[in-house]
Amino acid sequence: MSNRDEGREHYANSDDSTRLWFERQWAIWPERADERFTTNMSFHYGGVCAFREANGCDPVMSKDFASHVAWHDRHSGGGDAN
Repeated sequence: MSNRDEGREHYANSDDSTRLWFERQWAIWPERADERFTTNMSFHYGGVCAFREANGCDPVMSKDFASHVAWHDRHSGGGDAN
């Protein structure tokens, strides 16, 4: 399983507090929401894909994080993480 797939699964199947950690991390990137947890971009991109599937829109993202997401969108079929 790729980092992106793991992030997608982790966001989609986690409790509210874990999803809130993802969302907080995306909003403050590159600052870390919690030093104990990963800031692997592919992992977080998978979470963004799961957020999009669940909500039909993009999450709140820092400018820096949004530029990384845009790069992944361009290189993975327009945001389809499959």
